[in-house]
Amino acid sequence: MTLSYDGKREILKHLNFVIQEGTLVCLLGPSGGGKSTTLNLISGLLAPTAGHIFFGDKDVTKEDALARKVGMVFQNYALYPHLSVQKNIEFPLKMAGLSRGDRAKKAKELAALVHVDDQLDKKPGELSGGQQQRVAIARALAKEPSILLLDEPLSNLDARLRIEMREEIRRIQRETGVTTVFVTHDQDEAMHISDKIMVLHDGHIQQYSTPTTLYADPENLFVAQFIGEPVINSVPASALSHDLAGVVPADILSQAQTAGIRPEALTLPQRALNPLTTLHGKVVEFDQFGRESTAKLDYNNLQLISTEMGQLSHDTKELDFTLEKKGFFLFDANGKRIFGGDDHAE
Repeated sequence: MTLSYDGKREILKHLNFVIQEGTLVCLLGPSGGGKSTTLNLISGLLAPTAGHIFFGDKDVTKEDALARKVGMVFQNYALYPHLSVQKNIEFPLKMAGLSRGDRAKKAKELAALVHVDDQLDKKPGELSGGQQQRVAIARALAKEPSILLLDEPLSNLDARLRIEMREEIRRIQRETGVTTVFVTHDQDEAMHISDKIMVLHDGHIQQYSTPTTLYADPENLFVAQFIGEPVINSVPASALSHDLAGVVPADILSQAQTAGIRPEALTLPQRALNPLTTLHGKVVEFDQFGRESTAKLDYNNLQLISTEMGQLSHDTKELDFTLEKKGFFLFDANGKRIFGGDDHAE
């Protein structure tokens, strides 16, 4: 599907994807990449300029959000401040014409599912951010949606609560089995809870795969740089050409514009599992981040980060270190991966 404004400026460009029923998919990417727009197309709040949207075998392209039976949770939760938690959860059931008794029973079941069954008589203003989020999810689930859509639902929470709530969303999704699409710009969030992740940038799907595949087999430089913490080392391929000569085919090396090196792919020779080549450089400094220690290396006047050499003696200066095959990629001038990942699988 495609979405353009004024018939000229394309916001989404020929998106084609399938979301498997009963899975949790994250739409991930930087601001302005098309995540929320894609979510709004799925929901029916926007209509594509070209293409079709199917829920199963049914073409829902011309149906609105109500007809599509979608449940939506937004950044601000959009709870009714004058209604109690129970009445908030009951609201869509009341609109659907359920009896008072059935509404109350269903609301209590959903409140128990999202762990707010002890807050039923409170108003939203009396709840914490995490509790409000739980109520918003319960209300969205009340109408038994065909798909649950979450637009940056954790962005207003503090760091610790974000971690707690992302695990809760994963739990709720698994317990209910509802197909869920979750928009986020936080790759850590997406990597932890997704069955699959769709990386969006500039209105294009950059890659749509499992978290493990996105990290180990990025299709392009954008995905390689966007996924992973610490961020992948990106250096001009020409800086490595001497050390890669003979170990990377010459025709690939001649096309390579950028080399991507995961921090764990730089290690000591005695620890190497599948070495590609040996490099020589200097240790510039060491950093400690909680349990993780890293070493900053100088190689051909380029700085590289290694997570495997942070435990070196701090008086280490010059040394040889190994570049592992796993975690090393070459990209051409267009950013397409031309070496690494599955390309050298044996």
